Amino acid sequence: MSEEGGDVRFETANGPVHSGSGNIFIGADVYRERRTTAEPWQVALDQRLNLAECFVPPPGYGAVVERLGSAGATVLLAGSPGDGRRTAGLMALHRVGGDDRLFRESSLPGDRERLPDPEPGERLLLNLSGLAEAEYARAAGFLLRWRGKIAEAGARMVAVLPSTDEALVDSALHPLLLEIGRPREQAVLRRHLVSAAVPFDLDDLRAETPPGRLGGLAMRDMRRLTVLVGQARSADRHGRGIRGWLRDTLSALSDRSDDVAVQVAALDSGAQRALLLSAAMLEGAPADAVFHHTDRLLAMVEHTPDGRPPLERADLAERLGKLPLKVVDGRIRFTALAYDGAVRAHFWTYFPGLREQFGTWVAGTVEKPVAMPNVDDRTRLVGRFTEQSLRTGEWALLQRLAGTWADDPRHGEEAYVVIRLGLEDERYGAGFRGWLYDQSTKGGLQPSAVRVLARVCAEVLARTHPDQALVRLHHLARGTVGSGVTEARDTLFALVRRDRRLYRKLLARVADQLEAGRDGGPDAELFLRLITPMEFGTEPDVEARCLRGVVGSDLSSRSRAGVEQWLAAAVVAPPGEDERLLDTLVGVAEGRAELLGRLYLGAYAWTAAVQPAEVRIQRAEMASRLWQKIDIAQGIEPVGSVRARQSGERTR
Repeated sequence: MSEEGGDVRFETANGPVHSGSGNIFIGADVYRERRTTAEPWQVALDQRLNLAECFVPPPGYGAVVERLGSAGATVLLAGSPGDGRRTAGLMALHRVGGDDRLFRESSLPGDRERLPDPEPGERLLLNLSGLAEAEYARAAGFLLRWRGKIAEAGARMVAVLPSTDEALVDSALHPLLLEIGRPREQAVLRRHLVSAAVPFDLDDLRAETPPGRLGGLAMRDMRRLTVLVGQARSADRHGRGIRGWLRDTLSALSDRSDDVAVQVAALDSGAQRALLLSAAMLEGAPADAVFHHTDRLLAMVEHTPDGRPPLERADLAERLGKLPLKVVDGRIRFTALAYDGAVRAHFWTYFPGLREQFGTWVAGTVEKPVAMPNVDDRTRLVGRFTEQSLRTGEWALLQRLAGTWADDPRHGEEAYVVIRLGLEDERYGAGFRGWLYDQSTKGGLQPSAVRVLARVCAEVLARTHPDQALVRLHHLARGTVGSGVTEARDTLFALVRRDRRLYRKLLARVADQLEAGRDGGPDAELFLRLITPMEFGTEPDVEARCLRGVVGSDLSSRSRAGVEQWLAAAVVAPPGEDERLLDTLVGVAEGRAELLGRLYLGAYAWTAAVQPAEVRIQRAEMASRLWQKIDIAQGIEPVGSVRARQSGERTR
């Protein structure tokens, strides 16, 4: 079983933006990911192509591309955080390798993990940018081993380092070290605006983004900046153009923590503060749902009502009037662009003692969605909660909630959002990959949980870590057959049939399980479902290992099925190939009389099945050839050979 670390994908939806010295958050977020039927490698390629449209080569990029021009090259890429080290490494590998499928992204594998060895021509991006200083020594040892493997395979690797400090790099690795600078921010912004079809006048753009104006913005956040510009454009009723849109956007990206702190301090009641937080968490939801869940939040934090009868208290319009909120088409909206994210960050940062209650409140909103039945509203809430919990390090709580929601078929979407965002987090992605592995191997999962985990593997993990996705899907597919396991198997087969390398890897895993005798029933079924007559013989060595395990099993029905499928493949095989398939089939018995007997009976059952006359003749001929080979394997001279020899003796 092979495991690997790291998980990164390109995210075009809005999310948190980190800029300057503070924590900046964009609020117009979309946390539900569209289900796609495209191959994971194709999705990843499309994302690289989209990124290439907006990429501006930074200083030092040319040297990276030149170094990678030689097969077997390794580059240790250094640079300042926020200057686009990962993107530069990704684009350099993409440029030298073209659009083929052999592209993998990973991070430093964990103690119980192993990174699959590189294949010839493969390109590997090893993202170490979030590595803790305590892990530098282990990372150095890994890189020292892997540069040899990369060279031997003729592959290429870029390892993105945590900083520019050469002292952190083992002296033996210094010759591999290259450093990039910061690309021109305005040029990057222009590329993003053009890609997003946002119109702008170049002089106006230059006027609003003078040198240094975008200096605190990380390169990874330029796309989110562009999305906000698009939102400002959509809200523009006065035709202000790019200058006005950028003013609103850059104001939204500034550090608003002080503004929010002042506003929260000015609110004279816990009810108003609860309404502000509820609106920030539920922004875009129906107004009545926001007010309903505000009352729930107040009850959970043990807020004491003021004792006045309901009709004597401030009505909703009065309460909203004191906050930067409005109701648009029946839904709660903030009046300032991206203000909701700053509010969420404030409450999570400055009310740490209430985070557990916040989690209970979110869980109740999801599990008893009387006032908010729309799944899009709930997944936005869950996504925002997940974002803040990851920011403040409450990842264990998220895993518990994801497990609970995955077990409930009504809340699979909410579970999916938590797991997806956890896997994509730079700090806690490895922890979520480990959790996903533990879930897939523990057994006894609810069918709904199997479906959620299988979907996460196929749609998220497989894009950059297909080997890990394969391992987890294999474990899920080995469970007791039911609706969830059936879907996990279908997902697994769809993954490996799009990628020959993964197909070989799955066959090898199945063969290992069958040879080890570890409850081979599920793996025998997987093999028989995975292999079709047209696929037999494409991976002869590993297929023979699998077939040996199937024929050698105590389950006669599976044994016969394996023999029948192999013989069916021999019928449609070209001349010469059919002979090899028959030899392989007899060879798996290794001369054992019991197994040879199973082959004989399997072939007999295959010919005895009701079939059209033409098919029956083909089967009888193929079975006869097999029986002859079985006789030879048992030391018995076939009848046909005896008659041929006798005939030859009479003619002499």
